[in-house]
Amino acid sequence: MSNLIPMDAIDGSRIRREWHEEQWHYSIIDMVGVLLDLDNQAARNYYNVFKNRLAREGSQTLTNCKRLKLVAEDGKRRLTDVVNTEEALRILQSIPSPKLEPLKLWLAQIGTERLQETADPELGLFRSLDRTTEEYRAAGKPDSWIVARVEGIVTRKAFVEALRTAVLDAPESLFGQATDKLYIGLWNRTTAQLRKELSITKRENPRDHFGKYALIYTRLAEEVSTDRLASLETVPMSVAMEIVWQVTTLFRGQAHDLSKTLGFDLVTEKPLLPDGSTKPKLKSAK
Repeated sequence: MSNLIPMDAIDGSRIRREWHEEQWHYSIIDMVGVLLDLDNQAARNYYNVFKNRLAREGSQTLTNCKRLKLVAEDGKRRLTDVVNTEEALRILQSIPSPKLEPLKLWLAQIGTERLQETADPELGLFRSLDRTTEEYRAAGKPDSWIVARVEGIVTRKAFVEALRTAVLDAPESLFGQATDKLYIGLWNRTTAQLRKELSITKRENPRDHFGKYALIYTRLAEEVSTDRLASLETVPMSVAMEIVWQVTTLFRGQAHDLSKTLGFDLVTEKPLLPDGSTKPKLKSAK
C-alpha cells in the first residue's frame, strides 16, 4: 500500500468485491494483501498457508468458501475465493495486523453504502457504473471506449425494459433474438459469429470486446428501437422484431461507409480485405 495512505484508512480500491446472493462478497487474497502490505503473489502465498492452517485446525470456513469470477490483473475474470462480510470479520481476526480495525470500518462503510443504494436506486446506478469504469480502466481500455461502453450499458437496460413492456408474455428468448436481429442488421453477423471472430466464450459479453465505433452504432440502434417500442401499445413478438430490424437499416449503411473510410471492421477493428469485407456475407433475413 502507498505510504501516502494513512494508517487509519484502507485503500478499498485494492479489494475486489462482487454483489452475489443479495450481499457483498470480497476477495480474501486482496484483503490479506491490504492487511499485510503484500503484493498479489505474496498475498496469494500467505493465503495458501493460512488456508491450510485453518483446515488443520478444523475450520471449514475457507475450505467451503464460495468462488466467484472477479477481474484479475490481466483484465480477465477468474475464479477467486470470496467471503461475505460476516465471514470476513471472523477470518481476519486470525491475521495479525494493525490495519484490522480500519478494514472493519471499511467493510461497515461498504454495507452502509449498499443500504443507501437500496433507498436511492439512482445512487446505486452511479456507484455501479463507477465500479464498471474502474474495471475497464484496469483492463487497459481507453477513456473514449469506456464512455461508449458505459453509455451503451445504460441504453441496453432501457432497451430490454422496452421489449419486456411491449411484448406481453414474452419468452426469455426474446432478448437474445432481438440482439441477434440487431447484430445481423448492423454487422451482418449473428451473436455466435461475432463471438467466434472475437475469440471469446459464450460466458463473455461481445460488447466488452467491440471497437468503440461499433459500440456507438449499437447504442444508437437500441436507443431508437427503445423510443419506437415505447410509443406503441402491446405488440406481438414478430412486430417488435420487425421494429428492431427496421431501425438497424437506418444505421447499417452509415456504419458500413465509416468502416470502409477507416479501413477496418468496426466490431473487431481488424483490417478490411481488398473487397471491403472481413468475411463472407450472410444473406439478409428478417
